[in-house]
Amino acid sequence: MILPAFTDNFRKFAKLALIIIIALSLRISKIEAAFPFDFDQQVPAATAYDFFVNHKITLIGQELSFPGFFIGPLYNWVQFIPYGLCNLAPDCIPYFSIILGLLSIGLLFLVLKKIFDAKTALIASSIYAFSFAAISHEIGINGNSFLFLSSIGLLFFLWKYFSGEDKYFLAGVFLAGIITVNFNPIFILSTAAFSLSGLMRRNKSLPLFFVAPFTFLVNYIPLMIFNSRHDNIILKGLQNFITESPTTSDYLERSVFLLKRVAIPFYSNYLFQSVNLIFILATIFLIIFGFYALLKTKERFLLFLPIWIATTVLGLVFYKGHIPDYYFQQTLLAFIILVAFALRQSLVIFVLFTIVFLFTNINTAVNYKTPINYRIKKEVVNYIINDSAGESFNVYYDMPPGINTGYSYLFKIKEKEPQEGGKNLYILEFSDPTQFTSYKYHKSFPDKKISVKVTGFVHIVSVK
Repeated sequence: MILPAFTDNFRKFAKLALIIIIALSLRISKIEAAFPFDFDQQVPAATAYDFFVNHKITLIGQELSFPGFFIGPLYNWVQFIPYGLCNLAPDCIPYFSIILGLLSIGLLFLVLKKIFDAKTALIASSIYAFSFAAISHEIGINGNSFLFLSSIGLLFFLWKYFSGEDKYFLAGVFLAGIITVNFNPIFILSTAAFSLSGLMRRNKSLPLFFVAPFTFLVNYIPLMIFNSRHDNIILKGLQNFITESPTTSDYLERSVFLLKRVAIPFYSNYLFQSVNLIFILATIFLIIFGFYALLKTKERFLLFLPIWIATTVLGLVFYKGHIPDYYFQQTLLAFIILVAFALRQSLVIFVLFTIVFLFTNINTAVNYKTPINYRIKKEVVNYIINDSAGESFNVYYDMPPGINTGYSYLFKIKEKEPQEGGKNLYILEFSDPTQFTSYKYHKSFPDKKISVKVTGFVHIVSVK
């Protein structure tokens, strides 16, 4: 009996090892193309610089799109590790993110194997491992990159709580607070889903639910300290958000819009790299079929999965602002498990899905290219520093917002920062090389020598 059990476990973990190896190769091959080093990466880079060079540490992360809102400091603090290892250069960041991704794959398998079985665990971990949406999201690291790994912990804690161990509910609430405060405030909807699901357990301990809010709120201490030191900037931002955000639109119409235009396309693209009608319908079928299979188990704990998705949709119905699809990143774990439940019900569906899923995602990974990324930005900075030959220089970032970010930090760590009125002038323009013309620069600087260096879609115009 011992030998067959050992052999069976060896095969399961051998399959997991193969999944991780393939996942690693897909991620490593796309680091240069997918790592952007834009605003979301430049902010923690600057925080790391202040920590290691200026010996300063901040109690907040970056400001969010709504003025006066900040995420907590943990997202930036975690990145002290890769920035410290790479002497403040961003080179280690995508590798650090990949390690977190591989950790997510392994942890997902172990947790789902414990909660469900090895088959469900292998299917779910394979979906996450091979989805190019997951790959590109990991390498283009931002606060949302930590949501999936954190969500696995949330699911595990709720399962332990439903197994009769009350302390895990508080652990889950505390973890939800960490995620909401430090990675994405919109995760408050997942926190609500977790708490609501906790109420569904039989033999509840009511004092537990009185303690839980304080367990959640303790994560706000760093932000509250910052707020008290800066004229209540966060509380004022919260007041503005509360008064400006509620919507008076038709809630049913908005719910349909969110599902039709945001949530379902997000899930479809995650699985098939497409929002073609056929793939949309396939995604809807998998969600419904997975939910049906889940209901047949008659496990109260598993209702957390549809509640997770439904709470996020319903919560966003009342939000007036723009809703990007990545707001549904927090529900990916629930979605993937529902899909895994659906796939294990039918061999035919499993085979058809596997063929289409692997083809679309691997094909996208192989052919993925970007005209702007960290490698290109680093080449631009190195070229300007070398071309200026030790003389002072200035740089104009003639690019769309977002594409022109990252350069200031790269010059800073090279200790060769642009200076207004520098002897050499460099102008960066972002355009298709087939449509670029240097005529306007010759016209603007008739007495200067104009030369152009092209890397990707970035044109480095040198004016000397």
